[in-house]
Amino acid sequence: MTRDEARQLLEAARSNGRDDTDPLVAEALRMAAQDPELARQFESQRAFDATMAAAMHSILVPADLRQSLVPSPKIVKPHFWQDWRAAVAAAAAVVLLVAGGIYLVNQHTSGFSDFRKQLVMENWAGDPHLDLETDDLSKIRAWLTKEGAAGDFTMPTALVSARLQGARIFEYDGHKISLVCLADGGRHLHLFVMDQAPFSDLPPAGTPDFEKCGVWKTAAWHLGTKTYILTGLSYQHFVSRFRKGGRWAISG
Repeated sequence: MTRDEARQLLEAARSNGRDDTDPLVAEALRMAAQDPELARQFESQRAFDATMAAAMHSILVPADLRQSLVPSPKIVKPHFWQDWRAAVAAAAAVVLLVAGGIYLVNQHTSGFSDFRKQLVMENWAGDPHLDLETDDLSKIRAWLTKEGAAGDFTMPTALVSARLQGARIFEYDGHKISLVCLADGGRHLHLFVMDQAPFSDLPPAGTPDFEKCGVWKTAAWHLGTKTYILTGLSYQHFVSRFRKGGRWAISG
């Protein structure tokens, strides 16, 4: 069973647990117990289901609803239906607002594209100071590892000739992100590295994904548990340097 198949099963399963004994759902639950990303998605889905159920149960059923549905010579007052419709509309509005809030939270925490834009824009617009200034890659690796950031990253062979300037660390949702600053001729390059990135929409393994973040062009890819974002090179320069013999050369 793939992660997507497990996610679809867990989304369709009833929140009261009555489907948990189904063999397929049980297998999906076992996968979620071992997959943090799938577990987060499952918890978000259950939270949404619980909120919707609570909102629907909060609707008060009018005492004379049954009488209004049974043929009777009694005249139904218009304000009764207006009040009932208002209650349903209010409950629906609550459900939509909560659902929208959960969607925005999920977009913030699991949207790699938004994360990349936020990281790149804040980096280039913020303080240019480096936490460590050195041209020694081994010192950069040791310092990043000591600070709890990714230091065992793979430096692409296309960047080996660039001059190292130093490193810096960013934080996002409890995760530390390594920044390696390089100078390549007249270009100023920043290479971000994140270990175990908490996103479900990462670029395909070994294949770069291009996106413009403000005025900056970026290329992102992931290898193993590491996700990389490079800024400072135009797409044309990136392709000419990172694609050799018809294949992407983004590993060391």
